[in-house]
Amino acid sequence: MAKPPLPVKRWSMLDTINTCLLIAVCLFVIDFQKNATLSWVIIIAFGIWVVTVIARNIYLSNLRNK
Repeated sequence: MAKPPLPVKRWSMLDTINTCLLIAVCLFVIDFQKNATLSWVIIIAFGIWVVTVIARNIYLSNLRNK
């Protein structure tokens, strides 16, 4: 019996856009001397995104192994 296709991709277009935004933000926006609050909010937001990408890949790996 053939396995059904996986419901989500490991890396999507949205992840690519987020990666480009992360690079641009790290280079030009994060400045703890002048705007520490915004810098921390940006770091937390991208941290949540990284955790979701890792969690999605773990989920897909577990689904593939079953």
